[in-house]
Amino acid sequence: MTATTSRLTLEQFLERPETEPASEYWGCGDVHQKDMPDYPHATLQFYLAVVLTQYLRSQKLRGKAVVEWCCVFGPSGAERAWVPDVVVVLGERAPQGDARNTRVLRVAPDIAIEVLSPKQSARLLSRKLQYYLRHGVRAVWVVDPDAETVDVYAPGADPLLLGRGDALDGGTLLPGFTLAMDELFAQLVD
Repeated sequence: MTATTSRLTLEQFLERPETEPASEYWGCGDVHQKDMPDYPHATLQFYLAVVLTQYLRSQKLRGKAVVEWCCVFGPSGAERAWVPDVVVVLGERAPQGDARNTRVLRVAPDIAIEVLSPKQSARLLSRKLQYYLRHGVRAVWVVDPDAETVDVYAPGADPLLLGRGDALDGGTLLPGFTLAMDELFAQLVD
């Protein structure tokens, strides 16, 4: 993740053109560009978005599951702009109707999914996760393609580590949703 040297306000950051890979506003003018995703990262990111979209549709739940959506949230005057690898936003908080002009989500996502990249900084990831959980994200899933694990975080709860043989449960956010870790990580093998 690369940091910029110029200090921008959140609004100045949001007016800038999008970058590839995406950039995030970490507060106080601090802008970081995310790492370029590799094949395992991109594969798991896409798969999770598809599985979650299919679940939402099959259950007729109001919500969206999308990749790389800029989410602006946090305390007034100290908002941040994060770009989780997969964003799940549910119910009334999800944009309705024609969303083509909805560039950013202006609430915390219900679920933020981060797929680890090989060179991703553990310190910066920890900082991001703490912010997510303190400011309205109801669940965070951290997917590690190398270790074939998923860490599940929720505010006020102990983290849960899932690996081969386990299943990810959607809990009260996604009732009835389960995803076998073996099925998830099988996506990395032809």
